[in-house]
Amino acid sequence: MKGIAHFASGLCVASFVPGVVEHAAQGGLLIALGGACAMLPDTFDFRFAKFVERRDADIIPDREHPDPQALADAFAREFARVTPDRPRIVQFHPLRLGAVDWVTYTLRFDMDNGDVVVTMNDAEARAHVGKLDYQYDGALEIIELGGPSLRLSQGANGYQVEFLPWHRQWSHSLVLAVVLGAALALLISPLAGLVGGLGYAVHVLEDQLGYLGSNLFWPFTRRRFDGMKLLHSGDAIPNIVTVWLSLTLLLLNLDRARDLPLIAVGPFLGFAVVLPAALLIAVYARRKWRRYAAALQAERNRDVLAEGEDAVG
Repeated sequence: MKGIAHFASGLCVASFVPGVVEHAAQGGLLIALGGACAMLPDTFDFRFAKFVERRDADIIPDREHPDPQALADAFAREFARVTPDRPRIVQFHPLRLGAVDWVTYTLRFDMDNGDVVVTMNDAEARAHVGKLDYQYDGALEIIELGGPSLRLSQGANGYQVEFLPWHRQWSHSLVLAVVLGAALALLISPLAGLVGGLGYAVHVLEDQLGYLGSNLFWPFTRRRFDGMKLLHSGDAIPNIVTVWLSLTLLLLNLDRARDLPLIAVGPFLGFAVVLPAALLIAVYARRKWRRYAAALQAERNRDVLAEGEDAVG
């Protein structure tokens, strides 16, 4: 989810805590505390964890001769340097040639053949690394704003490739949500602790809907739990649905706290909350199904082509 979706979710969950809406009516800011705490996990990652990551290698195109094969081979050599007790973290970079002139490329993993594939200017290059265990979805784009880092290690199912190893680790922990809530309860009030802890936790749980997952019980666990793989954080419709549901439910809770509520709860829930969200989710599910069917058909076409090549050979 994007930051605005997490912030709206934090506001919404805070409005369900008894006493918070009434506190807001008196000028209190506890409801805003829920939104602020819902932003904290990504703030920790993108303002701190990202910059203290220890990298073992940086891969960047050659300035004189940008070559996708050279990038694929360089990445393959990093796999060869991995040992059972020594993983490696590799950072990918674009190449800046001028103010608006960049060399960009994409990276993907061919799981069936055990290849890393780099595409640059429609030219594709491959390097074989062996059996791969990669859970994230889609090609990775190394564009003007920078590229991702990947953690390479040896696992039970071959080389394990972890996308953005610095992201959604210690910061995305439900244990940390409890700690934050306890700290706010001691420093401000028990109500503030409940609001802050819930806001933090709702962010963590929302992120579990995606592909990357989170380290839900740090410091008791050291690895991210797999996500549910229902959406990507940048997908427009899931973010719109989250913001819509959060703000409409927030509006309903604010109205219910009035001496004379103006909103009819049943029709509002049906026509303003559930119906728009259901329609948008249906559109999103249909799009995902189409992409899945297209990818499945492309895989079948590749299999048929491979069988034909084997027959000719």
